[in-house]
Amino acid sequence: MIEGLYLHIPFCQRRCFYCDFNTYEGLEKSIPEYHQALLEDMRLSAPEAAGGGLKSVFFGGGTPSLLPADLVAGLVGRARGIFGFEPGVEITLEANPGTVTPEKFRDLLRAGVNRLSMGFQAAQDRHLESLGRVHGAADSLQAWEWARRAGFENLSLDLMFGLPGQTLEEWEESLKWALDLDPPHLSFYGLTIEKGTRYHQWWQSGRLQLPEEGLQADMYESGIRILKEHGLEQYEISNFARPGFRSRHNQLYWRNLPTLGIGAGAWSFLEGRRFSRVKDPREYALRVREGGIPVEESERLEPKKARGEAAYLGLRMLDGIDLLEWKDRQGVEWEEEFGEQTKNLTKRGLLEVQGGKIRLTPRALPLANEVFCEFV
Repeated sequence: MIEGLYLHIPFCQRRCFYCDFNTYEGLEKSIPEYHQALLEDMRLSAPEAAGGGLKSVFFGGGTPSLLPADLVAGLVGRARGIFGFEPGVEITLEANPGTVTPEKFRDLLRAGVNRLSMGFQAAQDRHLESLGRVHGAADSLQAWEWARRAGFENLSLDLMFGLPGQTLEEWEESLKWALDLDPPHLSFYGLTIEKGTRYHQWWQSGRLQLPEEGLQADMYESGIRILKEHGLEQYEISNFARPGFRSRHNQLYWRNLPTLGIGAGAWSFLEGRRFSRVKDPREYALRVREGGIPVEESERLEPKKARGEAAYLGLRMLDGIDLLEWKDRQGVEWEEEFGEQTKNLTKRGLLEVQGGKIRLTPRALPLANEVFCEFV
């Protein structure tokens, strides 16, 4: 039984300079064929993953907003027919502000999408240009207004900090600019330089100058402070929401709950097994057409490794890990598995045990990766 369905849409008008996701430029003509492959992949996956009902369907990318709304409707309908939907299922689609229209939003709402996630990234056009985005700041504001007019209430936006040449003042300007829209959900992420990206090439050649670590830490901490002042609760290291608007898709991932990934390069986690589809969208469509589930990588997690992964994913959430629930799901006491790490991290002020839960302390948030390394 799966609780979440992830549908990967790998098409982009232009790949952002920092992006290392499985995305491709100039393949939009193959969207109809790819759409058919997604439909068939869901059918082929039914025996392994069906049962119960989905809590979340998430269209990620790439740029899912490049999909025509009638194709989105077909995918939503197929998912409902095969896997079933729980009442109040959350159906999210990532939308690039440079790829939408008022009509598109109205059509997506009719197609069954009830949550949008928009990549704003920054309020300054110079930063958007340096990231390789296909939209400007004015496009972001316009897209938000169109989505609201179309009837979307569950909206999220993304911002990035630690950009080349970005100042603390610019970062705070981006936050306040976004908060003027009164978003129910906001995520912000520090820029990371990933191998295989243009940014990585430029960074290696000395062309890319990033803010120093102390400034990036200040940006992160000021982001937490400003969002809290505006009534957004931090429920995960990089995610903030008003009551009732936490991302269901993300919470399934952080809790290591069964999720099926459909599409080129998509990852699944089912019954202790993690596996991915082939990355090339044309090869993916061909393999599905030939009647097989196109799995490329597969790993059955050894129990100790699986518990370590569940530990650091669960600790991303500020609610922490419920120790009774942990024992029920994992079959062992937390202290039996991670007693030494907990003792050391608690002494350093990075973990706390309170109310039957273990969680990161506020001091640990900027140092979270240092904590997570203790559980790998």
